[in-house]
Amino acid sequence: MSELGGRLDRALTGPGIVRVEHDGRTAEVDVVEVDRLGVRVRSVRVDAGPGAMTVQEAAARLPGALRGLPERLVTVEVAPTLGGAVVRTAPEDVRDREFFEARTDGQVTELERLRATGAGRERVPFTVTREVLGRMVDRVSGEPR
Repeated sequence: MSELGGRLDRALTGPGIVRVEHDGRTAEVDVVEVDRLGVRVRSVRVDAGPGAMTVQEAAARLPGALRGLPERLVTVEVAPTLGGAVVRTAPEDVRDREFFEARTDGQVTELERLRATGAGRERVPFTVTREVLGRMVDRVSGEPR
């Protein structure tokens, strides 16, 4: 983990919104619960700073940056004129109508796990190891290792 991911790991002490910053980059995690190995979260938000990447660069980078998740993600939409891109769980990896979705405008990226319901979508908490979370935050922010 680099500095941003390391700061996040040290700040993960309990439930609530955890926000850390380093060198113009920020990470914000909505934590449900945490232990010494893993963290259960509702959402992850990473701000890579002004002018970090174009929408196209961020969309191309995200599937690899999020490779620590238990499902493969693919880019489903890139629309710079509409202000962003969407990366989701590959359709063949969707189970029980649940999937990961990351939205980015090139600077800010938000990651959630969603469940499709008859009434739309609902956010579902997900669990990752502390190490995987830190690495994802570092990669999404573009922080050098």
